[in-house]
Amino acid sequence: MTDEIEQATTLNYKLKFNDGNTIEYDFVGDDILKLKLTSDIPDNAWIKLGHHQCENCPLTKDTHPNCPVAENLHVLLKDWGEIISYDDVELLVTSRQRNITAKTTAQKALSSLLGLIMATSDCPHTRFFRAMAKFHLPLSSNEETSFRALSTFFMMQYFQSHDSDCVNFNLDGLKTIYENMHTVNVHMKQRLEDAVIEDAALNAVVILDLFAISMPYYLEDELEKLKVLFI
Repeated sequence: MTDEIEQATTLNYKLKFNDGNTIEYDFVGDDILKLKLTSDIPDNAWIKLGHHQCENCPLTKDTHPNCPVAENLHVLLKDWGEIISYDDVELLVTSRQRNITAKTTAQKALSSLLGLIMATSDCPHTRFFRAMAKFHLPLSSNEETSFRALSTFFMMQYFQSHDSDCVNFNLDGLKTIYENMHTVNVHMKQRLEDAVIEDAALNAVVILDLFAISMPYYLEDELEKLKVLFI
């Protein structure tokens, strides 16, 4: 019974296309969400750690023969390899607390899903985003994502202050996190270029990366905008 509870779906992504095709993805776990894999990881070259490996990757082939993010993304590519970015899609995200529905484009829906999958992978550079994945907000705006990222970062500083007196509440650490994610996104796009036919998956990475690139440059501006809510 315990195993059944642990494996219970806690978040479901369902995407309905105009041609009647429906795709679903389940995420499981009470604390840390994980994509529920429905098939074995194939022995594809683009999944291997050394294939377009990020220059800031701390992993080695001896301990991680595959890229942790790519291991999850192979599930997407079998469904999304031939989907065009501007295809219309109806998105339904179901969690234990609520249902969220939206009509959007394939690339935007996939970008939201892709962000969740990357955040819940075992890549060291995506670990910061696990807390944001716990409180996932599909199709979030830049303003909403900024608020969640800043809140997560300062909460992380709070918990770290329990173990260290050297806690810095400036934004340098968060900027570094997003700079590292930019590197991951660039190399992930290179991997996907070797694996897909159409452009939805590629453009989804581009959308994610636009935020990662711009985030470090307007963090102070975002804080200034939020200041009126607290003072």
